[in-house]
Amino acid sequence: MKLTCHLFIFFMLCALGQNVFAQKAITGTVLTDDTKEPLVGASVVDPITKTGTVTDFDGRFSVVVSKSSTSLEISFIGYQPVTLSLTAKTDYQVFLKPGEALDEVVIVGYGTQSKKDVSGSIQTINTDEISKIPASSFENALQGQTPGVNISSSSATPGSAVNVNIRGVSSISASSQPLFIVDGVPIVSRNNSALNTNIQPANPLADINPNDIESITILKDAAAASIYGSRGANGVILITTKRGVTGKTTVNVGYYTGFSEITNTPKLVNNVKFKEFFNTAAEFDGLGTDYFDWIDTTNGVNTNIYDEIFRTAVTKNLDVSVSGGSEKTKFYLSGNYYDQEGIQIGQGFDRLSTRLNLDHTINEKFKLGTTIFINRSNHQRTINENDEYGVIINAQGWDPTAPIYDDNGDYTNPFSYSTWWPLENPVLIANEYINTSKSTRLQSSNYLEYNIVPNLKFRSAFSLEYSNFVEESFVPAGTNKSDEGEAIFATYEETTWQLENTLNYNKLFGAKHNLGLTGGWTLQETKSQFSDQSGIGFATNNTSSISAASTIITSTSGKNEFGLQSFFGRANYTYDDRYIASFTIRADGSSRFGKDNQYGYFPSGSVAWRINKEKFFGVDQISNLKLRASYGITGNQEISSNWIGTYSLNASYNGTPGIAPNRLENRNLGWEKTKQLNVGIDFGLLNNRINLTADYFNKQTQDLLLSADVSGLTGFSSVFQNIGEIKNSGLEFNVNAYIVDNENFKWNSGFNISFLENKIEKLLNNGEIIGRNHILQEGESVSTLFLIKYLGVDPQNGDALFEDVNEDGIIDFDDRQIVGSALPDYFGGWTNTFSYKGFSLMANFQFSGGNKIFNQSRHAYDNFGFTRSGIPYANISDRVYNDYWRTPGQITDVPRPSTESGQLQRFSSQFLENGDFIRLKTLRLGYNFGADKLKFIGLNNLSLYVQGQNLFTITKYLGFDPEVSTNTSSQEDLNILQGEDFGTLGQARTITIGFTTTF
Repeated sequence: MKLTCHLFIFFMLCALGQNVFAQKAITGTVLTDDTKEPLVGASVVDPITKTGTVTDFDGRFSVVVSKSSTSLEISFIGYQPVTLSLTAKTDYQVFLKPGEALDEVVIVGYGTQSKKDVSGSIQTINTDEISKIPASSFENALQGQTPGVNISSSSATPGSAVNVNIRGVSSISASSQPLFIVDGVPIVSRNNSALNTNIQPANPLADINPNDIESITILKDAAAASIYGSRGANGVILITTKRGVTGKTTVNVGYYTGFSEITNTPKLVNNVKFKEFFNTAAEFDGLGTDYFDWIDTTNGVNTNIYDEIFRTAVTKNLDVSVSGGSEKTKFYLSGNYYDQEGIQIGQGFDRLSTRLNLDHTINEKFKLGTTIFINRSNHQRTINENDEYGVIINAQGWDPTAPIYDDNGDYTNPFSYSTWWPLENPVLIANEYINTSKSTRLQSSNYLEYNIVPNLKFRSAFSLEYSNFVEESFVPAGTNKSDEGEAIFATYEETTWQLENTLNYNKLFGAKHNLGLTGGWTLQETKSQFSDQSGIGFATNNTSSISAASTIITSTSGKNEFGLQSFFGRANYTYDDRYIASFTIRADGSSRFGKDNQYGYFPSGSVAWRINKEKFFGVDQISNLKLRASYGITGNQEISSNWIGTYSLNASYNGTPGIAPNRLENRNLGWEKTKQLNVGIDFGLLNNRINLTADYFNKQTQDLLLSADVSGLTGFSSVFQNIGEIKNSGLEFNVNAYIVDNENFKWNSGFNISFLENKIEKLLNNGEIIGRNHILQEGESVSTLFLIKYLGVDPQNGDALFEDVNEDGIIDFDDRQIVGSALPDYFGGWTNTFSYKGFSLMANFQFSGGNKIFNQSRHAYDNFGFTRSGIPYANISDRVYNDYWRTPGQITDVPRPSTESGQLQRFSSQFLENGDFIRLKTLRLGYNFGADKLKFIGLNNLSLYVQGQNLFTITKYLGFDPEVSTNTSSQEDLNILQGEDFGTLGQARTITIGFTTTF
């Protein structure tokens, strides 16, 4: 491999060497005149030879010109061109003044590209507001901003995972989450928690300080993402962090405080209505009007359970950064402290992080730099969030005649009161059950750049990422869940190193031919180790240490490792700013797959035509008209393990240690492959004051990684094979308009919407029922709900009606049928930004629809009077109390109250709802004090703002929030078990006050 690399460099040098005679090398930096920031992608051309180059990420250029040349022409769309007169100097600094609308430069895989030259589907995100959003992780700030990207917050649990799908769910067993790249380093974004059963998992991406982010680019189609080959099938999100710029040292400080509360709670009845309703149920059943008069409503207890478990939570965030540098050395140093209380008692999240980015130019040939990032996060969650011992679900079934504390100040036991459903006092669960985790992350990246000859650059980067996750769980002795106490202690440690070597060649020929070549070779290795111990029997609740347990139930540990070797190349070509073509190929070899199929090949190609640059195009009002088309293949290897044959080392036989096969090998197992077609148009009007982008995509994912049955003669029941296909297709629209752009008043509006169809086209086990509520069926989407169908209420007698599919006279699981998909058919957002002098106002709406939600929580509090063991099942909602059937002929969807079970079926569409919603995600009002007003106190600027998050939601959903999802503990759950709500914490409404300043 080294020989190949050396030969490639040698031939490139030979090809270029004939042009270096009678010439001289000129270097320089191109900066903006107003902000003094570097311009990436500015064109630098020798007017005599018509050769040239473009500036790099730091605005630097190096070009060889004829000795007879006296000037250079420097230009950048959106800025006034400059003719640089050459003197005896060889290094220059050039400032460009703003002119027409700026043409954006975007980050792409292993480089940058002018947006006008992009032929794939790439979306850049405005990061100005990200640091001001009161959320633990930056993904929350991206909701509703990007067509084709559906982001949902499954829970308001602080630090919990966020579900991100780019152009649909494309897998069943493997991950459908995108690949996250931070400063060129792939980062751990999966859930490595051992305590993930029935709980919202911790979010590894919450380790990243949003204020450190400089830019976010989303690669959506295969042409953009195939440079990442076997990891690009779900799209790629590129994140670059802030770096220093030449100039005086600048200190930035930002602080905000947020106050959060639950946005919506399904209303529950008080003690009097509770007793009255169940007496009504008994009356309908012929048991008399006073059957439940034994329920005491005269003792003065009328518990509003939401007041007991919810609170106004406080969030605090402090960011401090220092940046600056000279022509030689630039630096960026930041620190962040984030502390978030949960709106539910017993929950919280805090983060302490620091980052140092350094860049140093040794000479005109060599440049090096480093990035060091250290983070420590603490998660406080509650045990069993999403099952029968969860805080929410026990609260919603709580007897309103039962106090939380008895006369001695001890927690009351729900078994001593009037409802069957609650298994534990929800306040006890939140306060006394322990579930904590500590995350430590260290990331370091170092690079060396070598300008071999003008326009040809070699870059070598070595990165290391270390993450450590420590979890503790404890159920105190003497609780309903455990008489003797139980504890779990788990650790997960992962180390990844990566070596990247790339060559980049960029040159402008004859002022019309722009050629960019990229080639590279990477190596990556990941090693992980984990342990998991559990014990029961504790003499005291003062410690949760496993060593204090009387009995160790389990004690396991293990190790895992895999490697990836990759080769990639890309060619970008633009002719006369009109015709654009890009071709990419990547070859990946992974140790995760079978020995006969370890290498995969992922090619792509894209073309674009800028019609408005043609001579025949004479419509001055149209400033941009570009047609794009691309096709390519990407892969998916995120299966959370190695699927090669393995052996167990603890296979003892008759007391003698032994080794035995542990996993069957499939030598031909390989990647899931996604073939994607994309056709798009970019349209700009009135000097790009109005911009429209539209895309059609068709993603065909083949060779799904699925478990298939094998002969018992092998000693195993199943083995993973490449079987199955999923299709995602849809349309994306994005429009942005500068409606008013005056000196004092500006109004910018942006709207995007996506339409998506997901369909399983081929399965090994067609019709496989997943869990109790979902099915995998050819012709349907993943996360298809499979329930007993509710037919409504008989208007004559008030009975609930259910469809008896097999006509056996019994309503049970055999009567389940497909009732809808949990995946939205459409989603998007609408953002408006207004500014008047120093004032600014921003409003961001998010919407989604076409999906179904199985609100299983309603089974507890919409129980229609059902009793078990002679006592009320649980409390009931105001809606049931107000709308239940009362008289013959009444039309309602709430059946008559009955103490018997026939009026409800837990796993039926009786609790199935539409998930459509429109949400005011962000409303922000700010004021910026100009520099002239701040000189006397030594500040460069000062911005004050007040902001609201999730201020209101328009929806018919009856639960906490239509965005919640219970099944999030694994990648497979996120794919095929979406659309279920069982005791999941709803979104928080947050009011934030903050400031940012620079000095």
